[in-house]
Amino acid sequence: MSLPRELFEETTLYDRILFVALLLLSVSSFFLVGEIIPSGGTVTIEVDGRTAYRLSLHDDRVVEVRGPIGVTRVEISNSRVRVTESPGPRKLCIRQGWTERGVIICLPNRVVIRVGGEGWGGLDAISG
Repeated sequence: MSLPRELFEETTLYDRILFVALLLLSVSSFFLVGEIIPSGGTVTIEVDGRTAYRLSLHDDRVVEVRGPIGVTRVEISNSRVRVTESPGPRKLCIRQGWTERGVIICLPNRVVIRVGGEGWGGLDAISG
């Protein structure tokens, strides 16, 4: 007998209902994320919890931000933002690529880039 058939036979009706509900919730989240995360025309760059820059998302520029372990370079272009250089060892914030909304966090250098409006409600990405 095949593995999917065995698994199907071992599940109850409630297991199947739960699976379908979780699947629908996961799929709907892709469509709702644009409504939940604010989009706007500002880019706020914070270092160590303090605002270093508040820039327009519509003005193309490159900004260098000095953090505790070095310089993080942030590029704004075509109403998107990305990190092009960072001293962090894994370069995860660079790998994140371009974004139009949300947050980019360069944790080793304590640089947080918030893209969007003021609707974040005081959320803090770095806690001491």
